[in-house]
Amino acid sequence: MPANRPDQIMLVETDPALAEVLAESIAPRLDAQITRAASAEAALDTDLFEPHDAFIGRLDLPGLDGLELAARILAVRRRPFFLIGDALSAPQAIHALRLGVNGFFTKPFDLADLLDSLDLTLYAYNEARRQQRRQRQLRQLVRRVVRQRRDLNSRMDLICRDLVQAHRRLVSRVLAQESRPRESV
Repeated sequence: MPANRPDQIMLVETDPALAEVLAESIAPRLDAQITRAASAEAALDTDLFEPHDAFIGRLDLPGLDGLELAARILAVRRRPFFLIGDALSAPQAIHALRLGVNGFFTKPFDLADLLDSLDLTLYAYNEARRQQRRQRQLRQLVRRVVRQRRDLNSRMDLICRDLVQAHRRLVSRVLAQESRPRESV
């Protein structure tokens, strides 16, 4: 993520009033840009062209439900995903955890809890991305150093071979010079 870019959060909610309250609460608290969608299909289409850093999705969406949306989004790239809605059944909760959903908030939920969870999860997510970027840069640097070292070793080998050949030529000239009869002065 480029420095100073606000987090991009996709909010998938069919209730316009709730979507408005969530967007107005999240954006200033997390310094985030909120994209709203009323269906899973619209969220998937939007995310395809403009990838988001986090998702908040309603469990009972028309068409694809929130769990199917989470499965598709998290299959593409791991990122924070929160579900909101009525209580999950035990199999749904297990499925959500296996998918990698970060949290589930049962309506009516405490907005402060959602914001705190989202804030902490996004912080950890962004730190992990920064760490991955640093590790990738370090690996590239190490590869470059190793390549340069191999190149330097190869050049040193060539120089050493040239010096050995030059020394041999010098020795043979000296020996040839010494084996010649000397002229008297």
